[in-house]
Amino acid sequence: MLSGNTILQEIVRSQLSRRPRPAAWIVPLAALVCLLAAGCAATRYMSNQVVGNYYLNEHRYADGVAHFQEELAAHPQEPLPNYYMGRLLLAQSKPQEALPYLQKATALDPGKEEYWYWLGVNQWALGNPGAEQEAYLRALEIDPKYVPARLYYAHNLKDAGKLKDALTQYDKVLLEAPLQPDALYNRADILQKIGMRGLAAPAWKKYLDNYPDGSDAREAAMALNSQGDFTYRIHAIGVRQVVLHRIGFAPGSGSKLDKESLQSIHVVGAMLQDDPSLRVEIASYDKSGKDAATYRALAVRSALEQRGARPGQVSIAPYGRAERIRAGGRVHTLDDSIVFRNPRP
Repeated sequence: MLSGNTILQEIVRSQLSRRPRPAAWIVPLAALVCLLAAGCAATRYMSNQVVGNYYLNEHRYADGVAHFQEELAAHPQEPLPNYYMGRLLLAQSKPQEALPYLQKATALDPGKEEYWYWLGVNQWALGNPGAEQEAYLRALEIDPKYVPARLYYAHNLKDAGKLKDALTQYDKVLLEAPLQPDALYNRADILQKIGMRGLAAPAWKKYLDNYPDGSDAREAAMALNSQGDFTYRIHAIGVRQVVLHRIGFAPGSGSKLDKESLQSIHVVGAMLQDDPSLRVEIASYDKSGKDAATYRALAVRSALEQRGARPGQVSIAPYGRAERIRAGGRVHTLDDSIVFRNPRP
């Protein structure tokens, strides 16, 4: 078993072997290695904090457990080793084993909101929603602005079907962290579920404005589309389903794409540039007629080629009619639209 001193030296070496760190970060950590020999409680606290975070951040959970087993054998009544032992066991998906350590950490130092928050997460993993909620509330008594506990308290309320209470908590999270993704997503979801569709649509768009990638973005786009709003929609490109902002043109400009569309063009162009074998078809709809649809499709293709698409990667399919889309159990009509899709056989 490595001593705390040896582990800290290992951390310093591993960090210095990566990108250079600011001197302000290196000096305290290097000094801590020298101070550890003093063996005082304050130094042990600093050592445990650095070592515990290291094992968590590096995903070396088993090594961390082994280290804190030794630390607890020597100092069983210190809260921080109990806390990190609980965190490391929880990271190994061992919530039953982690529970007594996190409970002991909160008992030994009940003024640490972080300890109560992780006890709540542990209770959630064990399927104890009442104890979970109690732990989050204890954390919030200590610090009402502690975002992790507020966020997970909101999740707890939502899981219990208390949607309006959960909405209030998500709103409080967003006061402290305006772009917190889980709060933005769940706020929009609740607004839609309780029938506040007029508020749900802008809430979904705010989420997608900031987080347009991943499975949650696809769910958000489908929820938005179900309300008849196609500001964002899903496009099939290769094997991926990609959420993109609606492709539109600046008023009176003819072929100039509006500002919001340029990011979508950038995404598709980058995909085509990165994969020379990828092909995409631009389906262009315009109720004014096929000529207008063709003109719009060619303008989009030109924009893609300016951003890296190769000749032959992009084909067009113009339709001189409005697009009809089924979403949310209804058929919606768009007078003009651009859809990226895989080329038809």
